[in-house]
Amino acid sequence: MFNYKHIAIEGNIGAGKTTLAKFLSKHLNGSLLLEEYEENEFLEDFYTDDSFALHAEIQFVLDRSKQLFKFHSNKHELIFSDYYPFKSLIFSKMNLNTKDFHLVKELIDSLYNKMPQPDLLIFLNRPIDVLQNNIKNRGRTYENEISTDYLFQLNKAYENFLSSLNGIPILRLNANEIDLNNEVGLIDSFTKLLSKPHENGINRTVLNLE
Repeated sequence: MFNYKHIAIEGNIGAGKTTLAKFLSKHLNGSLLLEEYEENEFLEDFYTDDSFALHAEIQFVLDRSKQLFKFHSNKHELIFSDYYPFKSLIFSKMNLNTKDFHLVKELIDSLYNKMPQPDLLIFLNRPIDVLQNNIKNRGRTYENEISTDYLFQLNKAYENFLSSLNGIPILRLNANEIDLNNEVGLIDSFTKLLSKPHENGINRTVLNLE
């Protein structure tokens, strides 16, 4: 039915990745793969003390590799995920010094390269003020330390990462167009998007909700 079988959703903190992944998996009958960020015991420490950045990134890489190995040990006809496995490169490049970044990159390459990879990436754009409001509304105490500047810098880091990706189509969406109250229109729009081929690289995409 669909041209793509493993769809990863990415975007800045608070962009709505998990919400969209859950919606699509429910209405398009796909398996759901969610980032297990709460398992990372160093994440809260990092947001208050950036000396824990290396600890947090290594823990993320190890946790995701275990999760992905377990998930892919079963067969899945269609997958929706709220993260792209190599996203640790984005945060590592932004938060670590060069030596520590190369350490994490080597670990990522050794653990992830042989695992099944997404064949489509959906990237959600949102203004910084909307991201901040979403972060505040979901009420994770440790995220109160996330600054406007950090979100801005993360946006730039994502831009650089997306531009460097090869061999995968990237659908760039304005997340403000995603109206979860218009289920029929949203399902129809994403069904059409996933049913046709897209060129590798960044494709600016408009949702046509009726």
